[in-house]
Amino acid sequence: MRHSLKVNKETVFRIEARAILEGLRIAWEKGYRPLEINCENALLVESVLTGSAASTNLAELRLINVYLKRSWKTRICYIPRSQNMVVDRMAKCTYDNQFGLKLFEDSQ
Repeated sequence: MRHSLKVNKETVFRIEARAILEGLRIAWEKGYRPLEINCENALLVESVLTGSAASTNLAELRLINVYLKRSWKTRICYIPRSQNMVVDRMAKCTYDNQFGLKLFEDSQ
């Protein structure tokens, strides 16, 4: 499963945190386990991996931490955008001037 989230006038860090949070929520609800999260924001990945997400003022990071503590196997990885063409393609799919979430499901 992959997803793309289009939002307006927010920092890139918060946008990417919200996208991870929504991905975790959807994966949990759909019963996807284990789960691998790929992110192009090294600072966000580091915040989640070091546990500083639990003590931040950013609600999205605290909620990510709550989801990651659930009983499932998750892995979060930093992947530079230049090495992840899927993300670039998905981002282009959201340019239809509609805000919200687009869900891309694998046909396996």
